[in-house]
Amino acid sequence: KPGPAKLPGRELRYFPAMTTGTFAHVALPLPVENAYSYAVPEALADRVVPGARVVVPLRRREMVGIVVGVDDKAPEVAAREVLAAPDPEPAIPATLLRTAEWMAGYYGAPLGIALKAMLPAPLWGESKVILAVKGAAPGGGAAGDLFRWLERRGGRGPIRAAEHALKKSLWAVADRLVRIGALAIEIEPAEVEPSRAVIRTLELREPRLGLLDRDRTFARQPRRRALYEALEQAGGSLTVERARTELGVSDAVIRALVAGGFARIVEIERYRDPFSDRSSAPPPDLTGPQRRALAEIDEVAPGKGALVFGVTGSGKTLVYLEAIRRAVAAGGGAIILVPEIGLTPQTVSRVRGVFGDQVAVLHSGLSDGERADAWRALRRGERRVAVGPRSAIFAPIPSLAFVVIDEEHETSYKNGEAPRYHARDVARVRCRLDGAKLILGSATPSLETAAAIREDLRL
Repeated sequence: KPGPAKLPGRELRYFPAMTTGTFAHVALPLPVENAYSYAVPEALADRVVPGARVVVPLRRREMVGIVVGVDDKAPEVAAREVLAAPDPEPAIPATLLRTAEWMAGYYGAPLGIALKAMLPAPLWGESKVILAVKGAAPGGGAAGDLFRWLERRGGRGPIRAAEHALKKSLWAVADRLVRIGALAIEIEPAEVEPSRAVIRTLELREPRLGLLDRDRTFARQPRRRALYEALEQAGGSLTVERARTELGVSDAVIRALVAGGFARIVEIERYRDPFSDRSSAPPPDLTGPQRRALAEIDEVAPGKGALVFGVTGSGKTLVYLEAIRRAVAAGGGAIILVPEIGLTPQTVSRVRGVFGDQVAVLHSGLSDGERADAWRALRRGERRVAVGPRSAIFAPIPSLAFVVIDEEHETSYKNGEAPRYHARDVARVRCRLDGAKLILGSATPSLETAAAIREDLRL
């Protein structure tokens, strides 16, 4: 347990380290103080770790929560079991989990509500668990029955409906199929659009039918044969949309070909980026004062911060971008906060001029699916720079090297609804935990920042 770290006039609280065991403590997005305890099935023990998303039963529904601790101490009442752990790695990195714990203690917010602010809506809440066919069919038994049931439905369906149709519990079976790559588990929250945009593709199964087998199999099914041969001519796969529009094939014919075991539907994730067409010219070379400011930033110790002070139009943004460019080139990542959503497109254009497709945007004006796509790209390390207003401080960037808060004096960095927080203070905590540098920029620094800086303008 590290010693206390201090903010200006405040004490930073840390929670005890987590240990492994057989009971998981799960924070749900509910206004309750304590986490819920669930037994961890042996099959899920390697995935149920602090920061992981899990599907758990709550009364007569399933909910997605975040594991905040695991130990071997049994709760006072009988614990129900964790149903699923849909992700191969924790959704919330360790430092973000500790940041949420600090927020819960400092701002008096339930831990589940603090964690809710860190994930896009499609990854949370009361949910429908969807199984989607991803790979080759298994053998017989319950796994084969489940796989065939899904294929009859076009390759995907709710696990609750599958249990009702097959009259057996399928959570353990589904987990085994996910682990071998045959199925994927998708969490589809109620009243929220699906969290992934996908392109549905129809693929032929192997081995393919010879001419005599086709004559016998499709003797009275000319439309199925025409679709089968069109797929073959297209190289073995065709999007469902093209099959409908260009070939005039109905959904019934597609489902029949899949149900007969001659083809399968594969879903390919499509990244949604409403800012993909925004970019600007690369920034000009730095001036002498800008290079001196950059040299000062280079000397800031990890976990510490500095104020870039300059009037509007003095070129503070160019200093930020050059510092971040060096960090990204060295394998790091960065978060750039802007005070208003309206400023995001302008900032994104400038940042894309330097980093291209390394940039992801996070703000409330995006659809739930777009935010989820950006969040996943950042979590997987596919994009290294996050841009957005105050909520972007929770971007799950591996190897975070910089957090930049432009116009840090703006009051819009305060969140006025639960969980209430100030993005500037959360950024200080996160930078200390991640070992990142915090750069504040302003022509009129806030009183809090002015009180914290030294003569050399370092925090």
